[in-house]
Amino acid sequence: MIPPLDFLILVQLVSCATMTGIIWIVQVAIYPLFAKLQGEVFHDYHDRYMTRVSFVIGPLMLIEALACAACLWWGKPQDFLVPTILLAIIWLSTFFIQVPQHKSLTPESVPALVKSNWLRTLAWTARAFILAHMLLTTT
Repeated sequence: MIPPLDFLILVQLVSCATMTGIIWIVQVAIYPLFAKLQGEVFHDYHDRYMTRVSFVIGPLMLIEALACAACLWWGKPQDFLVPTILLAIIWLSTFFIQVPQHKSLTPESVPALVKSNWLRTLAWTARAFILAHMLLTTT
């Protein structure tokens, strides 16, 4: 039987690793390709993308955050300081940088979105490695 704290780290790792894969695909393929679309095609595609991707990333981000909070509650908060800070950076970046950029996105502003999204891409990547290390060293 896996100890409860290890299970919560595993839940974080699985959701984080999934988001890491998604964010890399978004960063190197999806976002840059937005700039290739023009006019009404751009707006229609972007609107559909935002609706559909929310059903995938919303639950994953929520699961990741809840598991992180549970680890802080049941574990030693200092043990989870770095991954928690990285998750806070991801959420703050998402809601204060990327969401506003998406609300006014045009083909011309796509490069700014790609550039700002590197913060989330690198934070999720680092977080996945840290959580994997934590899980491997606690079992």
